[in-house]
Amino acid sequence: MATSIAALRISAMCERCKTHLIAPEWSETVNERETVHIWSCPICGNEFQTIDNGVEPVLSDTELAEEFLPNLMVA
Repeated sequence: MATSIAALRISAMCERCKTHLIAPEWSETVNERETVHIWSCPICGNEFQTIDNGVEPVLSDTELAEEFLPNLMVA
């Protein structure tokens, strides 16, 4: 089964201080559709969890361009 780029991307924002977190402390597959991610913010120490339901988001052409070509965008 092929893995898309969107499936490889796991990130979260700290609910307390809004720091962007790029990797969970721990991830565990609950069933074939759900994965639980445990996060710990290095800035404020907040700990929380997120659940990934395995459904990949569909990005618009604009969102794809901003993500993969941010320095090439001309206003």
